[in-house]
Amino acid sequence: MSYLAIAWLCLLAFFVVIVLEMFLPTAGILFVLSVVLALAAVVAGFMHSIYLGALMVVLLVVSMPVLFALFSRIWPHTPLGRRLIILAPTPESILPPSVLDDSISQYKGAKAEVLSPMLPTGSIRIGEKTLVATCESGAVETGQWVRVVRVQMNRLFVVPVDMTDDLQSPGGFEQKLDQTVQVTMQDFEWDGDTREPRST
Repeated sequence: MSYLAIAWLCLLAFFVVIVLEMFLPTAGILFVLSVVLALAAVVAGFMHSIYLGALMVVLLVVSMPVLFALFSRIWPHTPLGRRLIILAPTPESILPPSVLDDSISQYKGAKAEVLSPMLPTGSIRIGEKTLVATCESGAVETGQWVRVVRVQMNRLFVVPVDMTDDLQSPGGFEQKLDQTVQVTMQDFEWDGDTREPRST
């Protein structure tokens, strides 16, 4: 077999072995073999001619960045890579609930449309964003409107709009308080004008 054929066969074997190294747990054995094949391709190329040897060197030098980029992108997604690489912790695993709540606390008090029946949890839409929320007053049908009343443990809690509009309207709280006082006075049949003056 001529040095020309040996050089090209060693170069081809180098690429095959280095790709197999990405997927097979060989403890670096295939990597060492690939280095030997690369050196053999260069030596056989120079034994054939200086031009073929230089071509082998150029091909190997050019392929190194490509192989490294391919390795860094593909290997973490292989079964071996997923077992060896430690994934970065998620925010939910390291941050306290109070910090996580800040990301959705902006929706507190917002009015939302119900996209799916809330039994009591369902999907709502605030602006252009779809979120999951829990209704505190029971089931709510699709198409109705709710309002976010609180955020807890990175979850939205809502109530139907008709339960909050009165309290949020101008003078709403005072009106509700007056109605409650009037009902209480009627229940106890108390009249403020019947109080007798205090004796001296």
